[in-house]
Amino acid sequence: MLKKHYLKEIEIKCPLKKGAKGNDVKKVQEWLNLWRYQNLLWKYNVTIDGDFGQQTQSAVIEFQKLMELEPDGIIGSQTFGILCNPLKKAFEPIAGSNIRELVVDYARQHLRNNPRELAQNSGPWVRSYMDGNEGKAWAWCMGFVQTILDMAFSTIGKKYTSCIPATFGCDEVGNHGILKNRLIRNKELRISAEIVKPGDIFLVSKTPTDWTHTGIITAIEGDSFITIEGNTNDEGSREGYEVCKRNRNFKKEKLDVFVVEKG
Repeated sequence: MLKKHYLKEIEIKCPLKKGAKGNDVKKVQEWLNLWRYQNLLWKYNVTIDGDFGQQTQSAVIEFQKLMELEPDGIIGSQTFGILCNPLKKAFEPIAGSNIRELVVDYARQHLRNNPRELAQNSGPWVRSYMDGNEGKAWAWCMGFVQTILDMAFSTIGKKYTSCIPATFGCDEVGNHGILKNRLIRNKELRISAEIVKPGDIFLVSKTPTDWTHTGIITAIEGDSFITIEGNTNDEGSREGYEVCKRNRNFKKEKLDVFVVEKG
């Protein structure tokens, strides 16, 4: 894979205990907060400040109890391994040789592990998709798409950049699609969407040369694409907070499609 930042999100220098400070402590605090999306029994929310104080220690003890570990309040490799396990599971390799099927399978694998941001465009999931970048300016929908493509193409021994330019911008991908005859315009889709296949990429079109959001098409049902997309929510926002499954009607929305595999 070309996009390997996720490996940094599942590693810390253990052990960590009360009094520790720094970025590794911040990672622990982030995962403690993200676990409420993994387990409905988990209600703790700690301050993310890189300071392993009493609040963080208490949350670690309760997490260890929940996971039936020794509740010593110390973050060792076992405790942290469980904390960040959703990310590890999302990036596990899948066997296969069909690129479009792999794109869909990897997208579904990520969806099952509930990727969420912390604050606006921040947290370990966002950094994994965005090569370590995070913050208000780093909308991560394309980062998610390219991560999935990277995993799929790597599985068959190819670079995803043979299909799509390495970028976080929808405009670059849309313009590349025009240049390489890979972009199906919405007016063509409204006539016939038969050329679109699961594993292709949709782009929300604002103007003919301006695209504002993207995601992966997992199925086509009538006039709708069933999608998995990042940096969105149940309402379809392009500045959302999670990876989720959506239903987008290409006759009601201005959607173009970037073809992942030609021919």
